[in-house]
Amino acid sequence: MRDHALTILAALALCPLAGAQEPAAGPPAAPPARSVEARADQELKRMGEFLAKLPHFALEAEETFDELPDGELRRQLTNLRRVAVERPNHVAADATGDTLNRAAWYDGRTVTFLDKEHNVYATIEAPATIDATFDKLTDEFGVVLPLADLLYSDPYAVLMAGVTYGRYLGIHQAAGASCHHLAFSQATIEWQIWIDAGEKPLPRKLVISYVDEPGEPQYTAVIRRWNLESAAPEGLFTFEVPEGAQKIEAKDMKRPGADEPAPVETAPKGGR
Repeated sequence: MRDHALTILAALALCPLAGAQEPAAGPPAAPPARSVEARADQELKRMGEFLAKLPHFALEAEETFDELPDGELRRQLTNLRRVAVERPNHVAADATGDTLNRAAWYDGRTVTFLDKEHNVYATIEAPATIDATFDKLTDEFGVVLPLADLLYSDPYAVLMAGVTYGRYLGIHQAAGASCHHLAFSQATIEWQIWIDAGEKPLPRKLVISYVDEPGEPQYTAVIRRWNLESAAPEGLFTFEVPEGAQKIEAKDMKRPGADEPAPVETAPKGGR
């Protein structure tokens, strides 16, 4: 899992004045020590390999996350998210709840976001694969789609990128299933994942703690339903303009109640 900060820093190349000498470069910083238990790595890899082999699937997740307004009490908000995937280049998603009423379609050529509340939509040209499209949304638009790590062609590699610590915590319950409970940490986040201990190692629950943020807010997704058998119905990944909908630029998309434009969708503050 990437270390998501939602702030993209542009590195500026500074040219020294003529005759000035650049300071001597010090030794490169040593990478943080990595300590991941073999069982934790094994179970996460098993899950990643299982997901990567699925030609299509759909899931439904209940997401809860903390909001910490300045000077006010902590509050927890909830959204329901549905996602359908057909590899290598189709995704449809829908989210409704306390903070979202939106849908998105990726058809292998474009990504379209629909704000149902305001009946406006935006379309972005997209690469030919799910992986490249998610990378473009993050790198160029600052958009981080919740649970996207599970949709990549190699979920294990994406989840483990930047991990410095990992532990196997035993068999615990999540979404009504007995699961392998794993915990990992990265530079600015700690996260836990519950993976079904049955024949199909599906992720059932994910918790992210933003330990560098004031109050250490958390994001939780409980994946209550998986559909691995049924192919997506025809037309699911094709956007049809709703009656009266207005097309706008992606940069002009606003969250409900927001005064300023914001990315068409982002994960809770800090990342997925």
